[in-house]
Amino acid sequence: MVTRCFLMLILAVVLADGAHAFWSSEPASLKELAAGAASELKATAGSARRLYLDKTNIKDAVSGESSNLSAFLVNELESSLSAAGYTFSDFMEQADLALGATYQRDGETLRVFVKYCPAKDSSGCKSLAAALPVAKLPKDSFSESLDSRLQRLVQRTSGNRPGLKVFINPVIERKGRYASEFSEYVTAKARSYLVNSQQFEVLEEQPVTRSLSNTRGLAAKAKEVKNLETSAALFSGADAVLDGYYLEGSGRVTVAMTLKNLKGGVLGSAEESIERSIIPYSTVNQAAGALAMVADVAGQSSQKLVKLNTTKGDRFQVYRAGEKVQFLIQVARPLYVYLYGINTKNEVSLLYPGPGQQERPLPSGTIHAVPGDHESWEVVVEPPFGTDVVKLFASERPLPKPVISAEVGSKSFRDGTRTLTRRATVQQELAGQKVINGFDLVDYYKGTAAILGFTLYEDSLFVQTRPH
Repeated sequence: MVTRCFLMLILAVVLADGAHAFWSSEPASLKELAAGAASELKATAGSARRLYLDKTNIKDAVSGESSNLSAFLVNELESSLSAAGYTFSDFMEQADLALGATYQRDGETLRVFVKYCPAKDSSGCKSLAAALPVAKLPKDSFSESLDSRLQRLVQRTSGNRPGLKVFINPVIERKGRYASEFSEYVTAKARSYLVNSQQFEVLEEQPVTRSLSNTRGLAAKAKEVKNLETSAALFSGADAVLDGYYLEGSGRVTVAMTLKNLKGGVLGSAEESIERSIIPYSTVNQAAGALAMVADVAGQSSQKLVKLNTTKGDRFQVYRAGEKVQFLIQVARPLYVYLYGINTKNEVSLLYPGPGQQERPLPSGTIHAVPGDHESWEVVVEPPFGTDVVKLFASERPLPKPVISAEVGSKSFRDGTRTLTRRATVQQELAGQKVINGFDLVDYYKGTAAILGFTLYEDSLFVQTRPH
């Protein structure tokens, strides 16, 4: 990417820029160093208040390797800059300043170099430098880093299986099945390690299903699907898929990966328990976490008979401004399908069946697109950007569709938390209503299916929209 190359360049020349110290005496700890950097930035950066901190390139200036020190330095910089009134952007183009750092060990002294530039113009860069005793650093500063742990995890999972064509699913949070800053980093690293191993053919992140009308072989491939969970890998031409999830515990984050064939057979698996202190990325995605509760992602049942993805692939997808979104639905047996979009404002919209569309069961062995290639409507990404969840319900018999209204109070949630103590009763009550609150969508369908004696099948997919 242009932005990443730009910041790597300014870091590469930092040693030659005549960086100046910005303390009356050298700092005695990383915390003092970061506080001094924040003070200097506040004094010299004018009205700039939004920063892009390039965490992936905070490493040793000579070897290019990262260690625990990289994460410690990121954490201290974020803490001090936040305390100084700065906010952070995930994208350089949305920030006022781009900030980077490198370090170099010189015997028992650590030299740290910090550089900041206007996000859209490198001509006004300023660089800062400091030195502090290695003895003042945390004891495990030069121990294994997050990157080395992830590399070992991928190596243990993939083993020695040369020649495999591997499709990589996004790593997700285990309970809510959503992505975060941390999971996106882990996914990117897994892809990089597999590519660099030169044992595997790592396929494109986006399967060749961008437009169903332009993919003649897609219908034939759909008939080959034996396991819906690996269908996105099949459409990409893969013969194996790498899955991953993480689960946060007390002071540690467990990351697990599994390599499967297209029938779901496990070829290799491993997990790593990583100290939270060496992870410089957020493991939390508050918007997606709230949507996961509304869509009841953790409690959805029998999703192996239905599959929801997009023309970009599986699980969690990122779309940019101006792109068109197309959802793909597969079923393992003929089922009636209902597809809803839910955003962070609790706005719920029925995507399928649309107005005037006749309800009929979708056949197995095919792919149904929403919206279809020849329909008169489309989904185009435009501001405001954010995170949505798309929820699929399916049944062997048609189900009555509710009217969604914010004027009706929610029965499933109280103060933003799902009520679990009398959920079966709530579901029965909702099944008798024609108008419901958007928060009650899942319980309405579960209650309606239960009263009618039908089995309800579910799946969910997170979609994040971003600027160019």
